[in-house]
Amino acid sequence: MLLSLRRPAAALCVALLIPALAACGGDSGEADDNGSSSESTSGGAAAGELSEVAFEGDVGDSLKATWESAVEAPDATEVTTLVAGDGDALAEGDTVTAYLWLGNGKTKEELYNGYDAGAPESIPNTPEVGPVFVDLLADATYGSRVAAVTSAGELFGDGVEGNQFGVVAEDPLVVVVDLVEKQQESPEPTDDKVHDADPSTQPTVVEEGGKPTGLDFEGIEEPELDTPVQRVVLEEGDGAVVKKSDTLEVDYLGATYDAEAPFDESFSKEPMTSALTGLIPGWSIGLEGVKVGSRVLLQIPPAYGYGSQGSGAIPANATLWFVIDVISAKKG
Repeated sequence: MLLSLRRPAAALCVALLIPALAACGGDSGEADDNGSSSESTSGGAAAGELSEVAFEGDVGDSLKATWESAVEAPDATEVTTLVAGDGDALAEGDTVTAYLWLGNGKTKEELYNGYDAGAPESIPNTPEVGPVFVDLLADATYGSRVAAVTSAGELFGDGVEGNQFGVVAEDPLVVVVDLVEKQQESPEPTDDKVHDADPSTQPTVVEEGGKPTGLDFEGIEEPELDTPVQRVVLEEGDGAVVKKSDTLEVDYLGATYDAEAPFDESFSKEPMTSALTGLIPGWSIGLEGVKVGSRVLLQIPPAYGYGSQGSGAIPANATLWFVIDVISAKKG
């Protein structure tokens, strides 16, 4: 499967830096119009502070570290604001577009740079990201650059063994987060039910050899983002009725509006088997009540798909369409 249809993680950073990050206190250079600074910045001299490494580059544009010496791990994670952004304060529940940077304070090695990776991460300002991220984002403002000096043990917790960076629990780590901007929220659909749609309002299925290969959106208007889940039963099966608690075996094809190609499909590979509750909410809403053996077309609003974060080839706030063959259903 090219794309995971599972519910999206709170943020890539949570997977990358589980359970997360905290940082220390210091000064920044003079801020530019966006609240960022390209001047090198460092903190005090004690263990856990950042006199040993300086950072340059504008928030949202670039970040480069210059190491003066190795960094010692503090007794507890320390947080500092390197650049104080002049944007609004982060509010609880905001999703923050952010760039992450991780360095090994012992070897003075850059382990990860989100700017080099080419895309920011989405960090939700909620308790689910863990207590360290909660502390990191507390009282922060958009446009800020916040840093942490910590140990790998504190950063990764129980997941420190076998982490992808090869660090051990005692290794000192430096983490920098650029809090670029608030990510647009997905509009709440007008209701959380499935609606049987007129087929003329939906794209047609393109087939090759009897298998779906794409969707044709010619003549179809892009729906409003708050449109609830729409469903067309293309072929009705004669099997049991699907319940939300079921585990399904399905073939599927997914596409965004007017896309030249699907973002994922299983018809040319192997069917997917998953508990319905483990998939994006639009599937549970749209497939409940469908008979096994059916082929359905679902239109799913972003709030019940991948929301304001998107996922892989799926952009933020994208309405999704899925052609789904329900092969079998087992009681959960």
